[in-house]
Amino acid sequence: MHTSSESEEPDGTQRPAVDRRTTRRASGPQLTERDAEIIRWMTRHGVVTSELVGRRFFWHSALNDYGKWATYRRVRALRELGLILTDKPYADQPAVLRVTREGARIADIGLRPAPLVLSELPHSLALVWLTEYLLAEHAGAELTTERELRAQRYRERRDGARKTEQGRAPDALLRLPTKGAGAQGVMTVAVELDLARKDRRAMERMVRQYDHEAVDRIWWYVAPKRLERTRALVRDLCADGRIEVREWRG
Repeated sequence: MHTSSESEEPDGTQRPAVDRRTTRRASGPQLTERDAEIIRWMTRHGVVTSELVGRRFFWHSALNDYGKWATYRRVRALRELGLILTDKPYADQPAVLRVTREGARIADIGLRPAPLVLSELPHSLALVWLTEYLLAEHAGAELTTERELRAQRYRERRDGARKTEQGRAPDALLRLPTKGAGAQGVMTVAVELDLARKDRRAMERMVRQYDHEAVDRIWWYVAPKRLERTRALVRDLCADGRIEVREWRG
């Protein structure tokens, strides 16, 4: 089969042969720069949903909604490229997305693909919702996710820079630009999200663990029915100057 041909110009000269194999467009989805950004973002969080992807990357302010078709196309493309996995552990809940080993390699941020741990799934997804909301509310904020924090602490323990029992890894860490006349630097905020009920001893231990952490503030999100109880405990421990208990409605 011939894949090249010559054609004659009006003046009788011959145009060079063109190899159609080199001009044919590649079939299948192609990786875009936005796709690479999505992969890095997914790797940082571990487990997300299509809606979270859409709200983060395809939001239309004029419509006050995200582009569902654009989100679907890119998620499908990433799945066809073998960069993400789709799991649907519960029939009445949205499917969840994770990067594959190849996706993590392309992300190249020092994190492995997240395992699917069903007992942790509600907290993992709620944490993505919360941190994305906080980033939108605080212009210029920088986020370090729980996965990034745990990887960093692992390296510190391996290198002898941190004792195993020292301090506490928050669910997320925010760096907020300070405001006001002459303000400089950033304020570091540890984010804690509690979905499960804790006994008083566990709550006190968490508060005291932060004595070993170099953060300026702790935002502790709890369910509405536990709000006043948690605030009272923080006051009893004289930690209300640093720990702010906030309501989480999910």
